[in-house]
Amino acid sequence: MSDSVETIKVKPWSEDQGEFVLINKGDFNPEVHELLDAPAGGSTKAELQAALTAKNVDFPPNATKAELQALLDKANAPAQ
Repeated sequence: MSDSVETIKVKPWSEDQGEFVLINKGDFNPEVHELLDAPAGGSTKAELQAALTAKNVDFPPNATKAELQALLDKANAPAQ
C-alpha cells in the first residue's frame, strides 16, 4: 500500500513552467506560492491551515476561518 500525498496547483513563478505548477500541499508557502484556483472570497479554511502550518504557527483544530485568518495576518505582519 502506498501513501497518498495531496497536491495543489499554484501559479508558475517563471515563464518556462507552463500554466501551473503542481506541488505537495504541505510544501505550500504563501510567501512564495499563489494558489491557481484561489476562491473569490479569499482563502479556504484548509488553505489557511496549510499556510499556518507552513509558517510553524500552532492553531486549535476547531478554530474558525476568521480565527485562522487573524493568526495568519499576525504571522505575516512585519516585525516591529
